[in-house]
Amino acid sequence: MNKQIQSRDYLTLLEGWLRSAEEDLYTPPDRPDLLCYGTGYDHWGVQTNQKAMATYAVLAADPAFDPDRAGYSREVVREKALKLLRFSLASHLEGDYHCLDGRRWGHTWISVLGLERMMHGVEAIRNYLHDDDEKLLRRVLLSEADWLTDKYEIRAGLVENNRPESNLWNGCFLHRVAALYPDAPGVKKYQEKGTAFLLNGLSLPSDGLSEEVVSGRKLKEWFVGANFFQSLALNHHGYLNVGYMVICLSQVALLHFFCRTSGLNPPEALYRHAAELWALVKTFTFPDGRLLRIGGDTRIRYCYCQDYAVPVWLFAADYLGDEEAVSYEGHWLKTLATEVAAGGDGSFLRARLRGLRTVSPLYYTRLEADRAVSLSMGAYWRRVLKIKGWKKIAGLSQWADAYHGACFQKGEKRIVSFCWQAAQPPQLLCLPSAGSTFAEWRENLAGRVFSLARYHRQEVLQHQEIVFSGGFLVIGQTRIQASSFIAEGQIDLPVSQGWLVAAALPDDRTVVVMQKQVACHSQHLSRVQGLLLNVPNDIFNHCRRVYYAEREKLKLRGASGQERIVRFNSSWVNVDDCLGLAVVYGCSSLSVYQSGRRQAGLGLGQYEAAVIETGLAVDELCAPCWFTPCRVKEGDLLYDVGAVVQVNVSHQETARHTATGVKVFSGLPAGVKGLKVLGGDLCWYLLVVNTGEEIRLSLQNFHRGKAVSLTEDQPLKTLALKTGQGCLLRLEE
Repeated sequence: MNKQIQSRDYLTLLEGWLRSAEEDLYTPPDRPDLLCYGTGYDHWGVQTNQKAMATYAVLAADPAFDPDRAGYSREVVREKALKLLRFSLASHLEGDYHCLDGRRWGHTWISVLGLERMMHGVEAIRNYLHDDDEKLLRRVLLSEADWLTDKYEIRAGLVENNRPESNLWNGCFLHRVAALYPDAPGVKKYQEKGTAFLLNGLSLPSDGLSEEVVSGRKLKEWFVGANFFQSLALNHHGYLNVGYMVICLSQVALLHFFCRTSGLNPPEALYRHAAELWALVKTFTFPDGRLLRIGGDTRIRYCYCQDYAVPVWLFAADYLGDEEAVSYEGHWLKTLATEVAAGGDGSFLRARLRGLRTVSPLYYTRLEADRAVSLSMGAYWRRVLKIKGWKKIAGLSQWADAYHGACFQKGEKRIVSFCWQAAQPPQLLCLPSAGSTFAEWRENLAGRVFSLARYHRQEVLQHQEIVFSGGFLVIGQTRIQASSFIAEGQIDLPVSQGWLVAAALPDDRTVVVMQKQVACHSQHLSRVQGLLLNVPNDIFNHCRRVYYAEREKLKLRGASGQERIVRFNSSWVNVDDCLGLAVVYGCSSLSVYQSGRRQAGLGLGQYEAAVIETGLAVDELCAPCWFTPCRVKEGDLLYDVGAVVQVNVSHQETARHTATGVKVFSGLPAGVKGLKVLGGDLCWYLLVVNTGEEIRLSLQNFHRGKAVSLTEDQPLKTLALKTGQGCLLRLEE
């Protein structure tokens, strides 16, 4: 996409949103001079109102604003923006009012986040603020700056005290306030503490040893702690969090563009490690701009973190010169238009989040405002600045992180990743390189077993990763843990335990999966789903998937409201003539489960997810797949299944590969599995995995020719494998 994005491209979406936002505007009866969007509560409610304020302000200030499309005159929209701002200022500790939950806001680790995200809106309508508005704004901003400077301790850590995003927004805020009010008594303190915050934002372990001088001191003297691993992996909210990598860069973008529009020199510390982090974020981005969450997500899909990719793309184009960031921007606007059209009322998220709106208007309006304000940033900066990329910046083709047990490889045709320390661990992704509509991460290709408990989580007991050029091999032992039973006094118990193996062949097409789960004790189970390949089936693919199987072709609609299991009576299935899944041992046929609801969203338990219909509708391809409650005894085998996943293949290719491209070896020692698989490069590969006693095997049992180790690029004649070890070899005649 080469089209230069204009402010008008953003306004089209925002003008339509105004009508839907009207039902969430509220005037306090005792303060008709104020207006709030959303609940008007403290914390998220404050930020939600501030983000709406910035959106109204940007629209009112744009010369291209179309009152006919919006349904309101420019003057009305501007007056609403001013009242929204006055509510935010009046309900602060420095103001004369309160939030609608009875509290006043301010002086917390997060209280300046909403201020940072609204300040471009203040900038847009600054000429319309009254003297009293300006005086109260100054008092609020200085009050927050003084509290951060005098009362708030900077912390950082790779896992504990991991605070990259808040250190960045606090540091940016202090530098912003110092620039806005150079006559304030605390300016020098704001700049000093702000720099310390920034340098402990995108901080790496190597920073603690660095002799480099930044802002007048050696970097190691500024160092409080590392928030990012040296690989630039980020463990935020307890898992590998690609989304918060984006949030961190978005905070950098806000101060960058404030300095650009104000004609100021940005602080030297602002851009520390930003270019390296952008290269990794770009690696985890589909061509259409959607984020590839290789570590998963505990929140609503394609919201919040995804929305704040907009300022990141603008920053990547403006500061780093990345021309592809502009392409992401344009594609994302098209994706949003699709979702808006599905809602039918101008709202951004009504189509997918009706259930959430019912149970939490606070959460719903927060997400609507996130999307609105991020678009307002694009509209404002596109109007007042010339932003254009001028060079190609490459992402990474291969990446790994030891702490998270994460492996990633991107080729021309395939994206494949594995992550043990994930949001819903573990998870394996095998996707077409441009296949964002196939991406859903929760427990993907990791299997699922549910007892009668409310919550279930697959815990990782041990794991190892072997990375080689073009692929990887991962092996680990997991236990599915249940908690929170309905019956009083029933204790939490493990449900099952087993092994998970994934081998990404270096052929840019194929992944081999092995799964095994055994019951831990006598218990009642509600469902067992082996394999569990998630296939999103929602508005982004027009709620339609075509499934090809051995004897049939089915068109299945997603988010239909009808719960069902479709049994294919086929060992292979191909989705949309693009993604193939074939069971090679352990189960004779595949099934697809459709919940009928949008079930991939909040990280909730089994029952809550059924009650709150929100997020993304996902078809679940399984083998085996049973939902009939039953009792099992300790040691019962729940599934022991192997499968091959291939991308960019037709259903004819999937059928042919299933018949002739896989050989399962029999007669091996207990706990040993051997598979011979034909890769998309027409090379044969041998995968041997041992989950039993330590063994030594002659490769003559598998292949009469030469077997070459992918890690050492040397031929092998025998394999010595301990428990939990495996080997992937390329076979040659």
